[in-house]
Amino acid sequence: MKTETISEQKISLENLWSKVMVENGIIAVWRCPREKTVHFLGDFSETPAKGRIDLQKTDMGFVVSPFMNPEGNETLFLKADIYAWVMEDNSWKIVHGKRKMENGSLTSSLTNSYHLNHRPDTEISGEKNHFIDMVENGIKAIEDGEFDKVVSARTYDEPLAENFNVIEQFNRLEQAYPDAFVSLVSIPGRGTWMGATPELLIETSSEHFRTVSVAGTQPFPVDKDLSKAAWNQKEIEEQAMVSRYIIEQFKTIRLREFVETGPRSVRAGNMIHLKTEYMVDLNEVHFPELGTVMLHLLHPTSAVCGMPKYSALRFIAANEHLNREFYSGFLGPVNMDGVSRLYVNLRCMQILRTRAVLYAGAGITHDSIPEKEWEETALKCQTLLDVMNGHGATKTKE
Repeated sequence: MKTETISEQKISLENLWSKVMVENGIIAVWRCPREKTVHFLGDFSETPAKGRIDLQKTDMGFVVSPFMNPEGNETLFLKADIYAWVMEDNSWKIVHGKRKMENGSLTSSLTNSYHLNHRPDTEISGEKNHFIDMVENGIKAIEDGEFDKVVSARTYDEPLAENFNVIEQFNRLEQAYPDAFVSLVSIPGRGTWMGATPELLIETSSEHFRTVSVAGTQPFPVDKDLSKAAWNQKEIEEQAMVSRYIIEQFKTIRLREFVETGPRSVRAGNMIHLKTEYMVDLNEVHFPELGTVMLHLLHPTSAVCGMPKYSALRFIAANEHLNREFYSGFLGPVNMDGVSRLYVNLRCMQILRTRAVLYAGAGITHDSIPEKEWEETALKCQTLLDVMNGHGATKTKE
């Protein structure tokens, strides 16, 4: 990659943000789990490219996909007209740029400007009675044999503080959740989304492929040892369903050479989940396109949709009364130094002019208790609310 030659003036994230916003461009800012480097991408297109992603042929960039994307054709590709990362002195280095950034373009009044999406009212999807009824309907559908599991989602509206600053919010979230994929994406016509997700969808390079099953949720003090975690049958079964779903996709393409590790307890802020990891040596199986194939087989996973997939999707469409948009879709960098990392877009919120819309879901099985599922979604929303209200999670290791 070619390094841009710019004056000795230090560039900040605010500078980069303003440069792209003043031209009504597209922005993605992110930090991968357990890494220190924060990345910035600016795309000056009027609208992002859209279509099915081939990870072997796609240029370096960032992708964002909505939940409802069964054929993959709704995936957005953000190209790297500007790509930068933060250095140890907290200044930003442009490591790739198709546009010059002159000194005059480094300052602007748009440091806290972001793209808005005109959403329908979220009153119904945020009502407790509506959610409880939906869970009860889901349990009845399971008893009737329609599906084994369905994920029911809801929203929560949080007013924005008068001094709300989108970049400061991202910085707080990034500091609070070192074990999550933390992202901030702003796209004209599609809005501004921020989140800290614990769930990898796929990671792929020329040498390896990796995916995980993450399910089961319980509150867990941040200062308590994970070895003390105990799981009930409902949570163990829910996680096992997600794992079976991944193995079924491997069987679909006759892939048997994979290493399975887990399940084990992992931390996600003030919660813990069960996680199983799957690894494939691509040199061993001679299957370089596995990442692309598995991406389209896996999304949406049973962790955000249900099993069987299409029966669960029909229930979601008929009962949620919610356009999930990018919630429970996927996003992440592609072909950065030869590696693509895509994450399920959980623990996320859409930022509007005066409020943030938070999204959360719960996996419904025959053992579900509606009130407890509501409490689980509230706990998941708290991940973001803690940071918004200045109470970040304590940094811990898995």
